[in-house]
Amino acid sequence: MQKNQRSLIRKYFNDDLYFELVKVTRSFGLDNNQRSRAVKQLLTKENIPFTALGSGTNRMAVLIDGYAVKIALDADGMIDNRREFLYTQRLQPYVVKVYECIPNGLIAVTEYVSIFTLDDFHNRQDEMREILKEVSVQFLVGDVGITSKNYVNWGVRTTGDICMLDFAYIYDISYKLFICTCDDVSMLQYNQDYTKLVCPTCGKIYPFIEVQKRIKSSDQEKEIGDIRRIGYNITHDNQLVEVNPEFEKYLEDNNKKKKKNKENDDDKTEESLNDFCLKMYGKTYKELRKLQK
Repeated sequence: MQKNQRSLIRKYFNDDLYFELVKVTRSFGLDNNQRSRAVKQLLTKENIPFTALGSGTNRMAVLIDGYAVKIALDADGMIDNRREFLYTQRLQPYVVKVYECIPNGLIAVTEYVSIFTLDDFHNRQDEMREILKEVSVQFLVGDVGITSKNYVNWGVRTTGDICMLDFAYIYDISYKLFICTCDDVSMLQYNQDYTKLVCPTCGKIYPFIEVQKRIKSSDQEKEIGDIRRIGYNITHDNQLVEVNPEFEKYLEDNNKKKKKNKENDDDKTEESLNDFCLKMYGKTYKELRKLQK
């Protein structure tokens, strides 16, 4: 079976522009703020219809055709794009969807999600904590903990659901590096707000960045590998491809997860109704419905 696969990267970023962007990331005489300005100048020169969304430590983002395009400003930014592409499927619906990424990580295309306001941050911390609790079963994540410093790394979808916008600092808990030095056995755990890591044995507190420094570039390359193995590889902006069930599997899993969440919400609603009806009338919600009939 075949399907039509579109590529925003192939549509707007030709080979000449690609090589110019590579030159910018390798310009040792420029800092990342200067590189960000240089990238905008290149996009403008190529008449690409973009809106600047902002710049982070290693990447900048622009809006093109309703999608957020993350452009790496240095080698670390390229790793960040590849890492997010690697894990986006496993982390749905808790992170932005990453639709495509150049194999070296220079450019990635993600869904566009409205960034948190301070009100969102203050009002939705319980939801943030639930998401982080779910994700931390398999991963350790940095820069998304519940603190005003990180709120811009969260956003709200058009459905009203929240998710992480920037999840590049995410590492599988199988990493042996997330172990305390007190006994070389105790796995570090998050504090309540997911801003620091704590040893359950000796109680030592680690800032995430301190643990992150243990990770070598060679370790990251081994973990991420060649991302072409996990997605369709196309050469045109609109191309027929043979459907690979492995690449489609996350859509099915995500739908199952949404259905399960809805069932849980329905159960909670019915439970609340039962509590109210029992308190007010001495009967369950279902018993009252039967009487009405």
